[in-house]
Amino acid sequence: MIRLIGGVAAVAMIASSAWAFQDDGTIKIGSIETQTGAAASYGVQARNGSRIAADEINAAGGVKVGGKNVKLSISPEPDGYDDGDNTVQTLALFKKAIFDDKVIAVKGITRSISVETLFNYLKEIDKQGAGTVLISPESSTPGLGGITPWGFRNAFFEANQIDRELGLIKSKFGFKTAAVFVVRDNPYNTSIFDSTLTPLLKKHDIKVLTVVDGFEKTPSDFSREVSQLREANADFIMVSASVQAGVNLMKEAGRRGFKPNLWLGTVGQLSPDVPRLGGKAVERMVIGAAFSPASPSVMRLSDEYKKRFGTEIGQYALTAYDAIYLIKAAIESTTIANTPDKLQQDRGKLRDAMAKVSITGAAGGKVSFEPNGDALSEGVMLTIKDGKFVEWDGKAFP
Repeated sequence: MIRLIGGVAAVAMIASSAWAFQDDGTIKIGSIETQTGAAASYGVQARNGSRIAADEINAAGGVKVGGKNVKLSISPEPDGYDDGDNTVQTLALFKKAIFDDKVIAVKGITRSISVETLFNYLKEIDKQGAGTVLISPESSTPGLGGITPWGFRNAFFEANQIDRELGLIKSKFGFKTAAVFVVRDNPYNTSIFDSTLTPLLKKHDIKVLTVVDGFEKTPSDFSREVSQLREANADFIMVSASVQAGVNLMKEAGRRGFKPNLWLGTVGQLSPDVPRLGGKAVERMVIGAAFSPASPSVMRLSDEYKKRFGTEIGQYALTAYDAIYLIKAAIESTTIANTPDKLQQDRGKLRDAMAKVSITGAAGGKVSFEPNGDALSEGVMLTIKDGKFVEWDGKAFP
């Protein structure tokens, strides 16, 4: 059983001064997640996964530092900061975490555009000797790895999985044409379309019959978009969208009786909110993921997640859970002092240790970082059945 931090203890941790490190037996990990706004579906998962990991670690004795067991604290307790899906706010909170809260590392950052901003900021303050490890369990936009040696990402990078999916559906079903729906006011979705979907469709000689633009922040009933996709008469439809826009598109298609052979989703649709909000309308979707819901380790976490938070676990809860354990393993593999006067030296030691760390992740596979700071993993193909993500059996939909 994972032991929860009691309300009195949580208040005491918040009240303790930022410099009290070893005196109060705590090592502080900053957390910044989008808990309100359009990307909250992902950030809340990551927040919850982090909480489970931290509570689990503390229940088992904490983190070993200098021969002592110290408590791991998500700062600020209990939920970290909410950046409200605003990159300016993200940067302000990041500065607060590293300069005022004096955390040894920061975990989080839901939007890739914010991760890119912070990676470039870390590149600048590194010149002033003020670098701090930032690990993002959610950002998977291509091309951000390697901006700074302080930046790490253990998100699921979906390009290899989409490559496998396109190869399968062409060889098995003979699909040769696609229509694509892209949310244009979300930089991640546009980036994935340009840098991943377009070249992979070309690689597999799949002709794109139409590209339909959509928007997540502009009210729409998606009737125009569905009509355009239907008129294309493509073999399948690719969806590069955030949760709400993708769900609304597929629900409108269902209302209009439009059932494509297959919806091929991208990582933006990997949220428990998709089957919850979409119902039967999303059950023709195939999507690459980092984990199988049937994995014993995932099932254990899934049970705990549902018991504590009342909803199904999602991919970002698992990667955030792993991020906390990666930090723990890195700390325990090096010799930090965990004292105020050694904070920046400790941050440097943690950065070097993170580059070499390896753990068995929540999904059961090895998690370690490439030289550019990105962690790669082989994924699985999921679909939605009876309101849940399940492994796709590779068969055509009825």
